[in-house]
Amino acid sequence: MTRQSPSNTGQPANKDFIKQLLGRQMRLIVDRSSELGAGGMPTAEQLAETVAFTPDAGSIWLCGQRMMLMQGTAFGAIRRELIDALGLDKARGLLTRIGWQAGARDAAQVRAQWPEGDHASLYSAGPRMHMLEGMVNVEVIQMEIDSSVGHFYSEFLWHHSLEDDEHIAAYGLGNEPACWMEIGYASGYASSLLGRLVVFRELECRATGHQACRIIGKPAEQWDDIDVDLAYLDAGEFLGRSVYASTSAGETAVAELAEVDGDNSVVGISASFVAATQRLQRVAPTQATVLLMGESGVGKELFARTLHQASLRHGNPLISLNCATLPENLVESELFGVERGAFTGADRSRPGRFERANGGTLFLDEIGTLSLSAQSKILRVLQEGEIERVGGITPINVDVRVIAATNVDLRREVEAGRFREDLFYRLNVFPINLPPLRERREDIPLLMSYFLRKFSIRHGRQLAGFTPRLLNALLTYRFPGNIRELQNLIERGVIVAGDGEAMDVIHLAEGNSSLFTAPVGLTAEGRLSLTHPLGERADASPSVPELSASAWGGGAGERELACLQAFIAGQDPTLGTSLEEIERLLVRMALKRSGGNITAAAQMLGMSRAQISYRLKGR
Repeated sequence: MTRQSPSNTGQPANKDFIKQLLGRQMRLIVDRSSELGAGGMPTAEQLAETVAFTPDAGSIWLCGQRMMLMQGTAFGAIRRELIDALGLDKARGLLTRIGWQAGARDAAQVRAQWPEGDHASLYSAGPRMHMLEGMVNVEVIQMEIDSSVGHFYSEFLWHHSLEDDEHIAAYGLGNEPACWMEIGYASGYASSLLGRLVVFRELECRATGHQACRIIGKPAEQWDDIDVDLAYLDAGEFLGRSVYASTSAGETAVAELAEVDGDNSVVGISASFVAATQRLQRVAPTQATVLLMGESGVGKELFARTLHQASLRHGNPLISLNCATLPENLVESELFGVERGAFTGADRSRPGRFERANGGTLFLDEIGTLSLSAQSKILRVLQEGEIERVGGITPINVDVRVIAATNVDLRREVEAGRFREDLFYRLNVFPINLPPLRERREDIPLLMSYFLRKFSIRHGRQLAGFTPRLLNALLTYRFPGNIRELQNLIERGVIVAGDGEAMDVIHLAEGNSSLFTAPVGLTAEGRLSLTHPLGERADASPSVPELSASAWGGGAGERELACLQAFIAGQDPTLGTSLEEIERLLVRMALKRSGGNITAAAQMLGMSRAQISYRLKGR
């Protein structure tokens, strides 16, 4: 990624300003850790317990510091105002310094709160606090710290950065990283805690089209072109410049985000959704083949229809085919058509899907389910632009744009020999990744309202909206079925709830309130409470859950599960199986609950990502 200097790179940074931000030096030693301090003090729970709400006083506290809650969109509006008033370069410097101050203050508070704290955990408290503050989800790749010999290296992946979300929503994808405040925070926290200047850089960013932000931190002297970073921290120099000067020609331009047509029923405002629709709008006017990728239920068919309507072929037909429902013996006749008398029962000629889509678009859903034989036939059509009906001898030219969709990783299918490599490259001209609903939670209230209107009209109902409890429950629900599941839940609620009644959890859960868990709430002491099933009291005594094979990810560990059940119930004085087997059962259960997210599974079990990966190898 190209490093672009601020427009004032000829002036030296204010070194006194940097020195004032650094605290006393500490000796921290972390041996190539790949987790956020699983042991030691402060733990994640201890950090969470420092959050206190005092509604009567109108205050929120975190580690003794007064905090405030602000809508992400309000933060985005402030950010846009700064960029418009100051220009991209000056706004970046200001937000970087604000982040630095926040990180330095958090480090000072953590150091004061836990003076005897575990070294690794003191450092990892910074990413944890940033997560508690709602800015970003941090995954640690590598940490190596030994201040006694001057060694420091940290590498993170940042997921769901709020700053990226707001930047992409306002400007779309660009050519420069956008996590300015968060970079400042990481640099300020590490520098204040270690007592030496540590600089973090964003080598990959979601605002430039990457799946996650990749961050590396090293001592300032180990970076090239460090004056670029120091210039963003130079307060004296910044105040000497005209804050309303026009943007210089050397500043980075960001991509403009085209508006989505409101009539196509594509609903969303989240950054990941905006990025997907932006890519769709870029490719729609072209003739390129498009590959839609995403989990089941994310709306691939809706995106295909939207793409067709935005293309130059919108006046011609859009023909859809779910390849997963196509028997092998009907592939040729369904795709290419049949001539009369081609086989028994073919009493008339009929066109196939390619012919019916001539001049328009053919949408092939779940294309990864086709056999290799069927794949080769489709490849030939894409290469030659002509087909032959079953039983026919005359080639038929077709002009068809193909949109393919899959919920599996086709690259892995190619490696496994289940998908033709040449067809993959034919389809993968312009891939668009459609995010799952759990990665676009900002869109859930919009989708709920959209489906409520849609199904209220369809079923002739008039509901009063949603209860706050239901909204909070759905905002924290993982949605394994994605938008399709949300749609079905809201339709069920429209049918079950009475006219004039607000839809609540009970209307969706089919009498089982444990379908959803309550989001983190408040206790009487003003601290964060533990999650509990909706409908239960938060202070109720927990019961021992019934152990079932399905809860542990399937029946593969039924014997071990039976042994564990007997041991817990006191029916057997010995465990009857190895602890390694029980650990693997726990890992499978955590992976099932986290939707395959190894980092989240590790956090559930209090293990490191490396420990989870090691146990997965032994499955």
